[in-house]
Amino acid sequence: METGGKIIQDSKVNQDSKMIPDSNVIQGLISIIVPVYNGEAWIGRCVQSIQAQTYTAWELLLIDGGSLDRTLAFCEAWRQRDGRIRVFHSEKNEGVSRGRNTGLREAAGEYLFFVDADDWLQPDCLSRLYGDIQETGAQIAGCGFERCSDREWEEAWKPLERDYPRKLTAGKDFLAEGILKQDTRCWGKLYRRELLKGIFFKEDYTIGEDMLFLLEAAEKAGTISSSGYPGYCYYYNVNGAMLRPFRASDMDQIRCWQFVLEKIRAAEKMPYGPETLRKAASVLLVSCMLTVGKFSVLPLRERKQYAGFKKQFHRVVKETLQIEGAYTGLDGGYRLKVALYRYLPDLYIGLYGLMKKLGKR
Repeated sequence: METGGKIIQDSKVNQDSKMIPDSNVIQGLISIIVPVYNGEAWIGRCVQSIQAQTYTAWELLLIDGGSLDRTLAFCEAWRQRDGRIRVFHSEKNEGVSRGRNTGLREAAGEYLFFVDADDWLQPDCLSRLYGDIQETGAQIAGCGFERCSDREWEEAWKPLERDYPRKLTAGKDFLAEGILKQDTRCWGKLYRRELLKGIFFKEDYTIGEDMLFLLEAAEKAGTISSSGYPGYCYYYNVNGAMLRPFRASDMDQIRCWQFVLEKIRAAEKMPYGPETLRKAASVLLVSCMLTVGKFSVLPLRERKQYAGFKKQFHRVVKETLQIEGAYTGLDGGYRLKVALYRYLPDLYIGLYGLMKKLGKR
């Protein structure tokens, strides 16, 4: 099958392959990378919102990960109607990170932008972020987002007229000033391509890969611009990874914050300081409790199957509590949860699971 871009018949992409050489980069072009799997129900509105952008110098890379529905056929139809759209396909689904990495290697633009397939953009999203980079000289420009449902898509939408506050942060400070304040999203941000040389998503993570990618990019960036403009529409998917029952891959949420802690500790000059370490430890505790919560609502038979993970949760909580300020950095509700779980883990799991079941009645 012929497409606007290379069809990847073998999904085992060479991890050592490079992005397109600088001499082939198209100045001013924004490459929009959208991985998609079985997305026939929503990919259309994502594409339509991109086609409606007031900034028109873009290319759209649709990365199909072996969809079993009509997603690939839909992507092909859009490619045939719009020469700015390129389609890539692999025979099986190997995750959103693999799709994004394919996009990073194949993109031709001077700037890169990630969108999840079930989300969409306000019409002036790209133009505002491009303007932010041009005005400030930042290497990354990010916007805010709004949680949206099918109803918001159905309502009329148009470019937002008002101005929004913009904050400039040194890249070295973004861990403390952005990521640890819940800006862990790789999407909704425009990146200068040159910044991302050699940076790829960790394909062995299914949760937290956004944050690890953003952290690596931020450490290389001189300046990051963050705007309050809500240009990205985040679709609240009830079947999303953060809302589904516990799976072994949910341990990635804990693994990624453990990685951050070790990174902070290993920094030779400790550029982040003890306060950053404390905040990261508190976030790790919250991540542990969120994962424990998902584990708690499993049927008893399944909890027994995951007994090894239960031990890991408890070990990580106890170790993290040894970091000075980790516990006091939590809000009151999480302090109570962590204290009860620390000393009575089985009781906590039983009570939490019971409360969740009663709440569904």
